[in-house]
Amino acid sequence: MSGQRTAVVTGGASGIGRGCAFRLAEESYRVAVVDIDEAGGRQVAARIREGGGEAFFLEADIGEPDAFEAVVSAVSARWGALHVMVNNAGLDYHEPLPEMTVAAWDRCVAVDLRSAAFAAQAASEIMERSGGGSIINIASVMAWYTFPGYSAYTASKAGLIGLTKTLSLELGPKGIRVNAIAPGFIDTGAWERVLADLDDPARFAASVSALHPLGRRGKPADIAAAAAFLAGEDASFITGHTLVVDGGLTAQLRTPA
Repeated sequence: MSGQRTAVVTGGASGIGRGCAFRLAEESYRVAVVDIDEAGGRQVAARIREGGGEAFFLEADIGEPDAFEAVVSAVSARWGALHVMVNNAGLDYHEPLPEMTVAAWDRCVAVDLRSAAFAAQAASEIMERSGGGSIINIASVMAWYTFPGYSAYTASKAGLIGLTKTLSLELGPKGIRVNAIAPGFIDTGAWERVLADLDDPARFAASVSALHPLGRRGKPADIAAAAAFLAGEDASFITGHTLVVDGGLTAQLRTPA
């Protein structure tokens, strides 16, 4: 196990993060699952161990600037190396401009954008000592295409793409690649909560699927596969890039009804 690679996945208790944790474990990474959801995070780590992998759970609020120092310290103490960090945890914050508060804006930006900068800051030294690494920021197609009421979320995800480019320049000389993934509509718990608030969820879900040239919404495994690619040696000459994984959703203009 001495040469085994090590990964951190934030928001690893559910959705895309859960999918990334499982996929990286399948690729023989040791995985630190980071989340504020203790029960869910421990369950993911336990399932990885039951499958023969190595994993442990770390409870952390990545919206706090010093959270990643504790995360990286725990990973270093346990495994002595860090090769991959998937910055997935985020808030899908929606509030019309008249109702938006400074506290809610700041919280969204802290979790969805600022956290990635401090994650890179905390991880860069141990990644360099580990022989290099890969940082993967989970952005969104809403960085470019958005809806009313998503000003904080869209600003954060657009900023995350810009941050990814800047970090790739700063960390490239240390052997650390920094890329982003921009998912489209993905079937997660957040999606299920949206459907639960609708009068006709089946009709809405079908209409969203029809927007995709591939005829379906995405699954966490689709994003996890992209993350595994960007983490691995096949992507060794890719940095500063945002990979759109949206089933073709943003490739087309819709004909007005």
